[in-house]
Amino acid sequence: MKRSSRCRLKVLASHPIQYFTPLYRLLAAHPQIDLEVLYYRDFGVTERFDKQFAQRIRWDTDQLSGYPHRFLWNLSPISDPFNPLHAINPGALTRVLTGTDAVWMNGYTYPSNWFAMIAARLRGAALLVRSELHIDPERVVHPLDPVRDRIIRWWVRRSDAILYIGKNNYLAYLHYGADPSRLFFSPYSVDVAAMASGRRRQADSGGVSALRHIPIDRLVVLFVGKLSPRKHPQAVLELANDPGLQDRIHVVIAGSGPLEASLRARVITEGITNVTLLGFINQSELPSVYSAADIFVMPSEREPWGLVLNEAMAAGVAPVVSHAVGAQADLISDEHTGFVFESGDWVKMRAAVRRLVDDDSLRGRIAAAARERAQLYSHESAARGVLNALSHLGLISPEPPVDVRPPLGHRAVS
Repeated sequence: MKRSSRCRLKVLASHPIQYFTPLYRLLAAHPQIDLEVLYYRDFGVTERFDKQFAQRIRWDTDQLSGYPHRFLWNLSPISDPFNPLHAINPGALTRVLTGTDAVWMNGYTYPSNWFAMIAARLRGAALLVRSELHIDPERVVHPLDPVRDRIIRWWVRRSDAILYIGKNNYLAYLHYGADPSRLFFSPYSVDVAAMASGRRRQADSGGVSALRHIPIDRLVVLFVGKLSPRKHPQAVLELANDPGLQDRIHVVIAGSGPLEASLRARVITEGITNVTLLGFINQSELPSVYSAADIFVMPSEREPWGLVLNEAMAAGVAPVVSHAVGAQADLISDEHTGFVFESGDWVKMRAAVRRLVDDDSLRGRIAAAARERAQLYSHESAARGVLNALSHLGLISPEPPVDVRPPLGHRAVS
């Protein structure tokens, strides 16, 4: 097949995601790439009820400008985005069959991804895959696990390039038989410049009015996320009542979800005065929230990655996170860029927070190191991984070398 002068890259994605669209813009601006993003659903750009947030939401940042995209017709009657059968888009087959050199898919579970994979093989297009695949030793064994494992191995063997997001993801692909020469580091990333541009809490806290009433002489301990049982926001709330902390910290909980009502009731019933529950915070206000914080606590019991950790570290907030947060394997060097505790070990979590509260110098050093580590997980780094993969496959000219340190704990991949 004769190829065009530019690599015609089609990205198959479930819906616009605020952490991915900046990456698409960078690729669309590349002179050797002709990009088109094909979406299965319009979640995020149209208002809908999100059961994890327990309310109707719509992201308030631009998710669609700056790159070519198309919403594919969906024949699935299922609207739950956590059900893989919500994405049945015949256009994933027909669009890939039309003028495509490479296909990049996020995951493998959607029927539409299988349509696109079949089309890529018929077309002779290269197949790139990116996912949150990881080995979870605490995962409950399911009778269908052998079938799942065979499907994953099948996809891994048939992928021309695999974009891995971090250490655990890299090791999981090796476990399923990936050829290391086909693995390219394309990390989960955030807008590190936007997060780092925040300033420490002043009279005006960037429009988040509730933050203006926090006493200036207290350190702010922050939780950001959906208020669901597996994220354990109540563990952060309990820090406000800790005898060694209650007169020195103010706890801020940003997020909504099924536990929000019970958390608010507890604050009122117990008369806790050093807690602010912000409720749902949209994307445009997040930098202001992070800039108001001194310590970030993430006590999740299961978290494949956890991009709020990237954001907090990029903003220069000292992190204390559970070992079950996937991103900590890359982002946290214990007692250097943050603290890690065993999931559910609230005693160790409180001890780490106390150390940061007690020692201004330690907190400052960790915050600075955290900010530096987070810079490696930028949208530019993610785009570089995609370009390296396309260059390896001979679809674009080799990219000039860039002096970027490898992800923590494993080798660099060129």
